[in-house]
Amino acid sequence: MRPYFFLLAAGASLLSTEARAQFNFAPGTYQLANGSKGEASLKLMLAENGSPTMMVGVKNGKERKFRAAEVTSFTVESHQFVRVNDFRFLSGTDADFKEPALLEMLETGPVELFYYHYQVEMGTNFKAHVRLPMLRKAGTSTFFAYSPGRTPGFDQKLAPGTFVAALFPADPVLQRQFATNAVSRAQLAAAVHAYNQGVRLTP
Repeated sequence: MRPYFFLLAAGASLLSTEARAQFNFAPGTYQLANGSKGEASLKLMLAENGSPTMMVGVKNGKERKFRAAEVTSFTVESHQFVRVNDFRFLSGTDADFKEPALLEMLETGPVELFYYHYQVEMGTNFKAHVRLPMLRKAGTSTFFAYSPGRTPGFDQKLAPGTFVAALFPADPVLQRQFATNAVSRAQLAAAVHAYNQGVRLTP
């Protein structure tokens, strides 16, 4: 088995146990595109070896794999995923497939925050797991990537900070920070949550 090299976004930090949880079988619930709902042991399996990213479930001792198009949403432990059709940011190994994306939902409210998980081949012996933040205005279907600094396997031209900044019209100070990529990945979830709660930065 080849070793894995995990990246937290573009940093070289190992993913925490909590962040890795959705990639190990754990109790969860699912809803399929055909309307079926249920409970099973679930995990997210990233694209590799000629197979796209999928939801994998074990129920009554039998394992089944579901392509993204077959899934509407699923939750494993505290991690909730939703299917997104026509996702224009497919990166890494996902770029080899014409599949919907399974995005992890982090924050709801006027601005929604998601993580897009994908895998990148990093030479002969390594694979990088990238967690790329995606944002959108609630009630819309247009996503914007927030990628300050280099992100493996991702085209940086698809992520100008001004696009994300436009999602925060009620806070000009925060807008300027996003437009200049001054909000770090570590600060992102807290910044979006605070904005959705009505907190505004002062000049």
